[in-house]
Amino acid sequence: MTDQRTHDVVILGGGLAGLTLAIQLKRARPETSVVVLDKREGLAPEAAFKVGESTVPAGAHYFAEVLGMKEHLDKFHLKKNGLRFFQPAGDNADLTRRIELGPADFPAHDNYQIDRGRFENELTRLALSLGTDLRQGCSVRDVTLRPESNHLVSFSQGGTERTVEGRWLVDAAGRAHVIRRKLGLGRDVSHTVNASWFRLTGGIDLEQWGADNPAWLGRMRRVGIRQFSTNHLMGDGYWVWLIPLGSDHISVGICADPRISPYEEISDFDRVLDWLRRHEPQLAEIVETRVDDVADFLTVQDFAFGVERVYSQDRWTLVGEAGAFADAFYSPGSDMIGYGNSVTTDLVVRDLAGEDVAERLEFYNDFHLKTFAFVLSKIEDHYLAFGNPVVMVPKLCWDAMLNHVGVVLLFVKNRFLDYEFLRRVRPDIERLYALNDRVQQIFRDWNVLERVETEGPANAYVAAKAIRDSHGQLVVDYSDDELAAAIARNVRVAEALAVGIFHRAAQGLTERPDPAVPVNPYAVGLRAEDWTADGLFTGDVLLTLEQAEEISEGMQGLFVDRLLTGAA
Repeated sequence: MTDQRTHDVVILGGGLAGLTLAIQLKRARPETSVVVLDKREGLAPEAAFKVGESTVPAGAHYFAEVLGMKEHLDKFHLKKNGLRFFQPAGDNADLTRRIELGPADFPAHDNYQIDRGRFENELTRLALSLGTDLRQGCSVRDVTLRPESNHLVSFSQGGTERTVEGRWLVDAAGRAHVIRRKLGLGRDVSHTVNASWFRLTGGIDLEQWGADNPAWLGRMRRVGIRQFSTNHLMGDGYWVWLIPLGSDHISVGICADPRISPYEEISDFDRVLDWLRRHEPQLAEIVETRVDDVADFLTVQDFAFGVERVYSQDRWTLVGEAGAFADAFYSPGSDMIGYGNSVTTDLVVRDLAGEDVAERLEFYNDFHLKTFAFVLSKIEDHYLAFGNPVVMVPKLCWDAMLNHVGVVLLFVKNRFLDYEFLRRVRPDIERLYALNDRVQQIFRDWNVLERVETEGPANAYVAAKAIRDSHGQLVVDYSDDELAAAIARNVRVAEALAVGIFHRAAQGLTERPDPAVPVNPYAVGLRAEDWTADGLFTGDVLLTLEQAEEISEGMQGLFVDRLLTGAA
């Protein structure tokens, strides 16, 4: 059966990426003809449905402000108390002895823990109310890409074979990777990690684990709000997430590097429980007494992948996991959906208005791939350091700072689709990306040079000024010139932090750099044999350690040494 109507946009997949794109397209241009082909029938179940429940600033801004979902999020989901990380201490039998990095109160910029089933049901209702042609129970058979006319999609629905045509074709079908497979666009990444997860009815308040420790409880401005963070329990080669949901469930997941924890150790629920007993006994004690409250169990192997292109001049795009996926560690999935959907909407609307979008499309395609590489670099081959606080404390701080002061800041400040402004500041954004590449390799090499294990207890962590400021920028109103200047200042601070991290990590080297000798932050590294060739002592930007500390106030607070001197 052939649909006689040619649609402006055909979206493959009616999950988070596909539904939000349909809504954004209809709001940007109400007359746009949008058809969504979704394999699901009926409403989604709450709680035990999909992961990807944690949002960070760009994704939260996209859902709440760009899509206008703030009222729904505030009423039916949970405000999030940021990302929180616990380094290991001894046998992990006492959470209060572990080094903790996380906010003392809810951040100024609202983020959310999202029940995916509840949220996608509301997105479905909204998309339909805006006039989206949502077709459920569809199984896509094939796509025929026809750049000179309209793309053709063959699918089955209710036992009937059907076809539909569209000027633009968007793959939002996640790991089905319809277009990616069709065109051979996949790119392997050297990040091999496995995951297993379940949802537990009734939630978990992890502050109960330290209820008899008033000093630990007192680190928060309000008792009981740690549970509203995306909590990360970390150890060698793994992290465990704890994400509360508005439907009175908690999402619990393990991501593990198979070099330390082979997939077989987490491949089913009983094995997961055994694994938790060995690595996270406080959590295991709770779960094993509440097995009847387990709502589901799912698992995936080798979950990371890349892609060669996400936007094409042949009028197709890949959004969400239909394109690339790095890791859930910093909750970037909704951010990448927001970026991809926003660019797709911009390209479609301009194309339908008769504008030539070729130059803009190539610019954003290149920028998206570089942004994904930036996201991936923060996690790629770092699991081996997850239990090493001497590396992970500065790394978590560096990653937090860089995450908030570049593309996320642009998106939250609604400049991401301002093509001319983005062209203006892109050199500074890419300086941040270049610095990050250098510093991430330092972290990998530092983990080999110096390892620290602690029984605890640990002093309370106080973030360096650069980290606190990076969060505060998200709620400041800027003119274009002010925002460009803020990003330039952020680059300068990142350069200083890179120099400081380099000198601290280099303390483990036989040949240590002289802190009084200026170094190039874009050439820092722990392989002394490469210093001259890499240009460590030459370049347009050169900083001594003293100069770096002046630029980035409180930089020494990044380093773990002072945290291991006793409880506070």
